[in-house]
Amino acid sequence: MPLPALSFWMVFLASLFLTSISHAGLLEMADLMAHPEQYDRKEVVVMGAVKHVQATTDSKGQPAFKFFLEDGIGTLKVTSRTAVQEGDHVIVEGTFTRRRQSGRLAVYNEVNAVSIRPLNQLNPDLVG
Repeated sequence: MPLPALSFWMVFLASLFLTSISHAGLLEMADLMAHPEQYDRKEVVVMGAVKHVQATTDSKGQPAFKFFLEDGIGTLKVTSRTAVQEGDHVIVEGTFTRRRQSGRLAVYNEVNAVSIRPLNQLNPDLVG
């Protein structure tokens, strides 16, 4: 079942919030997926709902998380050291990789997150 599109106010509030966390602007996943070569190995900021969370460990034995981020239009793979829960609505800031080789496996269109912030931290009272 597709997710409903995020409301205008959530996008607006997220855009205001992003000025404090990144110089990169908020990207719609449709734009990112339509032109992945333009964003390859660059910092991106996307938002959506967390789906299909997998807890794992990295090569150093540290906790890591893999999940899909869905915004109602597109889906993106995300890897992170920050714990997330199924259904969380978050802003993800990280480095986008169009294609990454992991042994014999090729991974496409993935964000290695450096920051994950819940959208519920945004304060709707800030909008007048």
